[in-house]
Amino acid sequence: MLKSCKDIQSIAPNETASTLLNAPSNTRDCLATDYFIVYGLGSLGQGCVMNLQKFASQACPIRITAIDKVLPEKLTNVTAPGLLKPTLIIGDYRDDKILEQAGIRRCRSILLLSDDENANIEAAFAARRLNPLMRLVVRSSRPSLNRLLERQLTNCAALDAAELSATAFAVAGLGNGAIGAFSIDEHQFRVVERQVKSGDSRFDRFPTYPVGRTPYRLLTLHPAISSETSHPPVMDVSPVFHRWRSDAKVKAGDWITYVEVIQATDTAAMRASVPSTNVSKQFWRFFRGFIQLQWRRNLWQWIHAKQIRQTVFMGLVMAFCLELAGTLLLKYGAGLPWRQSVFSSVILLLGGYGDLFGAPQANLVPWWVELFPLLISIVSTLVVLGTLGLVAKPLLSSLFELLRKRRPIPQKGHVVVIGLGRIGRGVASLMQEFKQPFVALTTHPSNRDLFPEIPLLVGDIHQTLTKVNLAQAKSIVALTDDQILNLEAVLIASEKARNTGRELGLVIRTQDQCLSENLTALLPSATALHPDVLSAQAYIAAAFGEKILGFFPLHGRIILVTEHHITDADTLVGKLLAEVSYGYDVIPIFYQTAAGRLVGMPAKSLIPSDIERLRPGDRLVVLSSINSLRKIERGDIKPPRHWNLKIGSPLNRRLTNKAAYILNIISGCGLSKAKAFMEALPGKIELPLYTQQAYCLMQAFRGCGLLNAELKPIT
Repeated sequence: MLKSCKDIQSIAPNETASTLLNAPSNTRDCLATDYFIVYGLGSLGQGCVMNLQKFASQACPIRITAIDKVLPEKLTNVTAPGLLKPTLIIGDYRDDKILEQAGIRRCRSILLLSDDENANIEAAFAARRLNPLMRLVVRSSRPSLNRLLERQLTNCAALDAAELSATAFAVAGLGNGAIGAFSIDEHQFRVVERQVKSGDSRFDRFPTYPVGRTPYRLLTLHPAISSETSHPPVMDVSPVFHRWRSDAKVKAGDWITYVEVIQATDTAAMRASVPSTNVSKQFWRFFRGFIQLQWRRNLWQWIHAKQIRQTVFMGLVMAFCLELAGTLLLKYGAGLPWRQSVFSSVILLLGGYGDLFGAPQANLVPWWVELFPLLISIVSTLVVLGTLGLVAKPLLSSLFELLRKRRPIPQKGHVVVIGLGRIGRGVASLMQEFKQPFVALTTHPSNRDLFPEIPLLVGDIHQTLTKVNLAQAKSIVALTDDQILNLEAVLIASEKARNTGRELGLVIRTQDQCLSENLTALLPSATALHPDVLSAQAYIAAAFGEKILGFFPLHGRIILVTEHHITDADTLVGKLLAEVSYGYDVIPIFYQTAAGRLVGMPAKSLIPSDIERLRPGDRLVVLSSINSLRKIERGDIKPPRHWNLKIGSPLNRRLTNKAAYILNIISGCGLSKAKAFMEALPGKIELPLYTQQAYCLMQAFRGCGLLNAELKPIT
């Protein structure tokens, strides 16, 4: 843990604080493999240090070095007692000596998390030059640059903290029990938490263990003390998943959390009629304002305010010069009267060369007199066409802007989004993707062009809140950079809902984790989220080499959606999904076989069954905590129990073969061993099985008609 501000005031720039890691001598050789550097000690950097500290152990110690250019003003996220204390270095990240002092040569991963994204990019290249093999985790809000960094800098993950947290805010605003949403390829998944109602066709009196292929998988189950309980219990022990008896059934009143595949969008579509307007009146109003604008300002400043005005002005000047030159030429070269010379020059400017010199009598004019008017016609035509094109473009754009209507403010069931910063824009985009009616409030007029079709109110938040039908809204999501303004908006909405006797979802963005915890305690109906705290575990998982597809909060924990590509040296090779799920406490939700490995079998499986066996080249996506990912990395699997399977008198050959196949695919004991056991009945066999596997095996035996099987744990 970093020292408090008072304790580290004496640390001078470019000076290392003493490392307070007192690992036993027999574990010091392991330090290099789990050596992490965190650059930038803002709230995100502190959150990552705090979470990294929790995974240190005697078996696999972790050493952390934190670097920042200046001493942080606040160290609020790293003050928990009893945790590992990292080294703190104050210095310039661009100095190779500082990086060498931090141990860059033997570092496993460096997390570049400062608020200055340019500094993060510079530090990434400097770190890669000094250590070509370590893992780079970069904080950056530029999607195109992030993809380039991941391709060009090998073993690199570039993540946007705002994008990572936007989904959590959007899902919290959707309500209806949704706590998470993410995509895998073209498939949409949703995580829902709710209380089971009596007569629920999906869950009431249904077994907790999945029977066959289902479009959902149970994550948590909390039996309610009373059916009147309005909130789920708080999770306070490990493991996260599989905390129920295999033979248990869901009952009315129980609180459950499950992940499901969304077959089709089931949120309400945005239906709103566009109010009719008189387009011609709006156009003339705009034109009158344009004319008045010229008289209110200095003409020369007005012309130079925009490039198009300068172009039109230069075109008029050129037309005047050509008109003057043509008039003088026709007067003195062709001997025409002044009046005829002026109007003939105008005709030339409009491209009427043939009208003047196409007649036979025009041949009496000297050739050089004909040549110059031809040049005038060509130049004027090009200038007129170019100028008309430039003038027409903004006029047509203005006309189309008048024709384009914003949707009206929804009357009920909508979400009120306050603030269109980076997180707010991400939430607005997700609301559009979910087809959830919403209205956005912002104080910046420039945000009008970001979402031209959505209902948008610009102005003071307190005034615009009175115009969004707050009494009939579904929820309010306050996302401005001012957490006090967010709090004020949420309290106004809460009071409004209380006066109308309705429940209103309250989601508030905070900048201080202490405020989040206090708000959660004092306003149980409110969801207070700190973006950096939400994103910290995703950055840590990326530091351990995981590909993060998303995350969501679950009972005070962050659950990560991580993708694994199985390699020959992977700890998951050869294991059944049952072993992965129950041994590492994860939930497999997507499984894709290696190309061409299984002929006639589907390449992808959503919510896969426990009997799939992993092989090199397979792709697996799981829901897990960061602690479970660490266990997968180390191969620290929870060992299964040992069971005695006893089967009575011999059965007919057909049933024996079927039972051997069932025993093989569920227990993974091998087909030859299963057949040998079945052919030698009566008999018994010892099997290492997790409790869920044992339950599944007995259910399968009973389903196929094998009723004399008995399975007991070995004490």
